[in-house]
Amino acid sequence: LLVVSRAFKPIDRVLVAFDGSATTRKGVEMVAASPLFRGLQVHLVMVGAESTQASAQLQEAEGVLSQAGFDVCSALIAGEPETVIGAYVREHAIGVLVMGAYGHSRIRQLIVGSTTTAMLRECQIPVLLLR
Repeated sequence: LLVVSRAFKPIDRVLVAFDGSATTRKGVEMVAASPLFRGLQVHLVMVGAESTQASAQLQEAEGVLSQAGFDVCSALIAGEPETVIGAYVREHAIGVLVMGAYGHSRIRQLIVGSTTTAMLRECQIPVLLLR
């Protein structure tokens, strides 16, 4: 699902919000295979604590994109996804965000809220939601 803002702006950078899940791994493969993303710089961002597993997952995803010919910038950043990704989008002039959608139960979404909903509010750029 592509959620877009009101005004069109040319896109030259895409951010893939990566968490190591099956959905975001498929998202990386989709970006790597899609002609729509050719020529764009891809930023791959994982939000969480530094760990061997997280670094390995991020490196694997970066390899998929690099092998497909993309210029890739990757980062593992500690913090809350909504805050980190929103700031990253602004600081790096990202044109489109690719992320997994609604990965938690309905009850958790009601009580805690949804990262997806927060990202749609926080980022004033097109967001490609993967399910």
